[in-house]
Amino acid sequence: MHWKEMLDRAVSTRRSLLCVGLDTDMTRFGEDADQLEINRGIIRATSDLAVAYKPNMAFYEAEGHRGMKALEDTIEVIREEAPDTLIILDAKKGDIGNTSRAYARSAFEVIGADSITVNAYMGKDAIEPFSDYQDKLIFVLCRTSNKGASEIQDLISGDEPLYNIMARNIRSWDRHGNLGAVVGATFPEELGRVREILGPSTPILVPGIGTQGGDLKKVLTNGTGEDGTGVLINMSRGIMFAFQKDEYSGLSMEEAARRETRRLHELIRAELTQDGRW
Repeated sequence: MHWKEMLDRAVSTRRSLLCVGLDTDMTRFGEDADQLEINRGIIRATSDLAVAYKPNMAFYEAEGHRGMKALEDTIEVIREEAPDTLIILDAKKGDIGNTSRAYARSAFEVIGADSITVNAYMGKDAIEPFSDYQDKLIFVLCRTSNKGASEIQDLISGDEPLYNIMARNIRSWDRHGNLGAVVGATFPEELGRVREILGPSTPILVPGIGTQGGDLKKVLTNGTGEDGTGVLINMSRGIMFAFQKDEYSGLSMEEAARRETRRLHELIRAELTQDGRW
């Protein structure tokens, strides 16, 4: 299925903008924990609330062959439990053309993702091998949520910051209508500027809600279009490790994850209903 058809259907049927991050850091679980089974539990607990899942490749590569097998099997579980849910491989790849072609083939033909995050520091030719897969969605890093982002992304070139220039490049490079942007929830004003540059329909992946302290209301105000869509609100650690929070003490990982996901889901719907967009 084409990424847009998949995403539009999921948003419409679930009335949701939620992306659940599968940052399955095995150093935070016991020695006998199984990466695939952890993911299976999170997926089953949230599949009726999420429109996308975002496994972070680093946590699977760190587990060697076993971890990469867990990643491939996790994608199969998502296909079984929520077949219309977008799978975003959080890999942040980007290199010279032939290397990017190999990365793209790995992500889309071997691992089987619907979407990937990429780094455009090397320019347009690092991105094109990914966007040439026209039925896949490519999220380009633009204004990220980490504290050190401003050291590079706020640098002024001419009369505007680098992240503005990146947003303009994303728009000009978007030959197939399948480029999106990554903008952190911790920078809602910048998110608004990026949205203005990209126009109303370009998808924006927004990490940083939850553990990193992003403001949900400001993200929805600055990032969504008139119909209340256009962003994917990602929460990773806040959902997977919700069972470690005091308010969910005594609950299983799955039940805590579901309650935290539902809480965020209801907050999003309430905000968009209140201002008349949903």
